[in-house]
Amino acid sequence: MKIIKKVEISYFRSVYSIDLKNVDDLNILIGGNDSGKSNILKSLNLFFNNKTELGQDYYFSDDLTRKREQEARDTKGRATIWIKVHFYNFLNWKSLPKEFVIKKVWNRYAAEPEVTYPKGLPSTAIARFLNKISFHYVPAVRGRDIFSHYLALLHDALLEDEKAGLITSTDELMNTLNDSTQDMSERIKEGVGIESSIQPPTNLRVLFNALDFSTGYGDHSVPLQKRGDGIQSRHIPYILDFIAKHTNTHHIWAYEEPETSLELGPAFELAEQFKEEFCEENQIFLTTHSPAFYDLSGNHVSKWHVFQRELESGNETQAKKVSSEDILDRKLGVAALVAGRAREAYDQIRELTTTVRRLDAELVQHAIPHVIVEGVTDKTIMEAAFCKLYPNDEDFCEFLHAGGATNIPPYLKSVKVLSKEFSHAVIGLFDRDQEGRKQLRDFSSSGNIDGTEFFEICSERKLYAGLLPLPEVLRKIELDVKNNLSQDINLPVPIEFMFPPEVVNQALGEGVIELEDRIAKANDPELPTIVNLSDLYSNHLPEGREYLAKKVKKSTKTRFSEWVTDQPSEAFENFRAVFEQLRVVVDAD
Repeated sequence: MKIIKKVEISYFRSVYSIDLKNVDDLNILIGGNDSGKSNILKSLNLFFNNKTELGQDYYFSDDLTRKREQEARDTKGRATIWIKVHFYNFLNWKSLPKEFVIKKVWNRYAAEPEVTYPKGLPSTAIARFLNKISFHYVPAVRGRDIFSHYLALLHDALLEDEKAGLITSTDELMNTLNDSTQDMSERIKEGVGIESSIQPPTNLRVLFNALDFSTGYGDHSVPLQKRGDGIQSRHIPYILDFIAKHTNTHHIWAYEEPETSLELGPAFELAEQFKEEFCEENQIFLTTHSPAFYDLSGNHVSKWHVFQRELESGNETQAKKVSSEDILDRKLGVAALVAGRAREAYDQIRELTTTVRRLDAELVQHAIPHVIVEGVTDKTIMEAAFCKLYPNDEDFCEFLHAGGATNIPPYLKSVKVLSKEFSHAVIGLFDRDQEGRKQLRDFSSSGNIDGTEFFEICSERKLYAGLLPLPEVLRKIELDVKNNLSQDINLPVPIEFMFPPEVVNQALGEGVIELEDRIAKANDPELPTIVNLSDLYSNHLPEGREYLAKKVKKSTKTRFSEWVTDQPSEAFENFRAVFEQLRVVVDAD
């Protein structure tokens, strides 16, 4: 939400002069410790609340920048602190222009600032406009007093929101209490001579100050105050956002380091919420040291590099608007340099977590062995192969997909380490290509099951992993290429290449499946060369099998898996060895 367009700050603490132009819904201040990021937020708190921090009045002598103090002394002039805020007329009031500026000036002789604005604007409209804005400053160090403060604001929001029914509920509570204490009230009247009954405080803020959240912890409930700092910190933006949605004012947040006490994963989740949810109803200024917030971008997000500029008169806080590319500047610190990689790692973890939960749910549905293949298309092909080859047999296993080869090893490890109990075997099945072999290395030190391509990961948990068995005809081709080139090669065989050459070539001819060349770069640093491996190796492959030297385009895998299910059972004959070995693994269980 855009309330402020521009902020000008002069002579406040480490800020001699700063101009934040074209601020957005979400404004992220990035910089090192003691660069002055917090002073920018505190200056805004001074503008709106006449306080530098929560519950702390400003003190002119401490808050005036030293350079300006010396200048005023040298010229025998008057030192001031001043802040200009350029507002949008987001309320669309006819009494105000589309944009206007309000300036506040503080000096050592008055507790309240002098307020100025363009001539011709009615002072009552300016006052009403400012009263329609609630500004919240959340410091980096967040104690119980911070929660008490925002719980009190929550009380005000509920009181203002008639739908919440706070007044009615309070009256009902008092009636219940008085019914229960009627005997006590009658005895007081007899003994003291006056009527007495329990009444609520006229301001329930006192009650809300003492409230707390009850949080789930296993099978128990634990007060939020007893939880870790990270859990407590996560509650504050939700409270503020609730207040914004249930009051008649519009809200600006000045939030210091929202990632405080959070691990990287939760920090990324919180950053996404600030971008996608919280800045819809609020305009937000925040400081951060986290790559989770460095990484945010979009047409309603602005980032500023805040730094100390060294001058003869001392250091001054400066702010420069930066793009996502500028974030890579090493001046912003190590965390900025790893922001992209941190985002990639977080996305991988989130995807894996989703996969683990899905596989857990699917594995418990049927008490038969489960084979986890790499992707959806592998699952489609394996299910079709079993139906074609064994039309009269009952399924001896169920196929699940992991959403990628890289997700299979972490899942099998989690089953082994986290004591997930399944009454049936769980088998990871990889394609016989580079990625499949790479992922299987994690288990290659385990014992091999005789006569199969599978390894026993854990006998107690009934966990196994292996590669697609190489059909005999492809095994002979692999051996011939090795002998011809005198090189120890591994023929790459994804599941699509398990079919006879006439099937693969028909699919290629009809455009059902598409291939791409394998390109490599020679490692010679002085004579680097790009090598087309597909051209090199296809000359050593039998006629009609040249596709074995190429890679399947991922975008055509789904189309091929659907097309191949309509082929006759003979097309799936090479899969018979797969099922025979799977039966050996299951029987070994």
